[in-house]
Amino acid sequence: MSSLRFGLGTRGVRRGLAGVSLLVALGAVGHAHADANADSERANLLFKKGKVAFNAGKYTDALRIYGEAWSLKKSPDIAANLAQTESELGKHRDAAEHYAYALAHLLPSSTDEQKQALAEGLDDEKKEIGSLRVTLEPAESTLTIDDAAVALPTNGEVFVEPGEHRASVALDGYEPNQQTVRVSKGAEQVLWIKLQRVGAVAAPPPDAEHPRPTEPVTEPPEPSETSGRSLVPAIVGGGLFVAGTAVGVAFLLSGNSSQNDANALFDKHPESNACGTGTPYVDDCNALKAKNKDVDSARTIEVIGFSVAGAAAVGTAVYLLWPHSSGSAASRWSPTFAVAPGAGSLGLTGRF
Repeated sequence: MSSLRFGLGTRGVRRGLAGVSLLVALGAVGHAHADANADSERANLLFKKGKVAFNAGKYTDALRIYGEAWSLKKSPDIAANLAQTESELGKHRDAAEHYAYALAHLLPSSTDEQKQALAEGLDDEKKEIGSLRVTLEPAESTLTIDDAAVALPTNGEVFVEPGEHRASVALDGYEPNQQTVRVSKGAEQVLWIKLQRVGAVAAPPPDAEHPRPTEPVTEPPEPSETSGRSLVPAIVGGGLFVAGTAVGVAFLLSGNSSQNDANALFDKHPESNACGTGTPYVDDCNALKAKNKDVDSARTIEVIGFSVAGAAAVGTAVYLLWPHSSGSAASRWSPTFAVAPGAGSLGLTGRF
């Protein structure tokens, strides 16, 4: 008997070895335990013929032969080979059903490799179909999906084609229940259906003669002034304060540095009108003008930065401290910020 190699990975490897490993190994186990009756003998004979057809690539013939064997004897070996054949023919829902049966009914003598091969085959098929995890109450209820009766497995997993399906549940003495479910390819969905007894009605509402005891009613606490207040404006205001302060300090230092350089150039030529018409200090005078211009620009941006920081601080404080009676008031506030050449402003706008 050939050794099993179903753990090598691809689906094709498992299919290629089906005829010389899984088919033979599981078939031998099944035959060793076959009942000595006519149906079992007939099933065993069909099983052998099915292997020959499968190994020859005649999957349609193998499906017909294995299907007849399955109708005579429900065994894990026939289920496994039937699943292999259905998989080759693209009948993924049927293949998944028979893989699951083979896994659930494996004989104690089955090897870990055989179990792994079946589990991998089932996983491959489930990627092509959908699954329903069904729970019925009562458990003995009858389930039909798309008008076809379904024998619910122990684990409650039912395989369906991707798409929309109609699930109906019935049981004597109970009101029938029908639900429509949509299952995507490769997905699993939970379906829990609980039946109601016939004649069961909801409890009548309480009336004046038989009042239903009620729980004591307590008034909800008064909302605090900050109840429901959004923190977004405060966060924005805080961020603008930090940014404005950083800009103001940076350009304060830059302006001071440029001012010091300008003073040094000015002190270099103390005579009056040193940069007048015809001055011999053209380069120094041009550098002095550039530094003075840098000082002016830095002072302007410095003022804007500190103005933004101050406005942000004031606006944030007003927003946080201004009393309001409901959380919805916070949603009426929104921060505004504008910068124009030589000036900047920040504020809070809203409806009072």
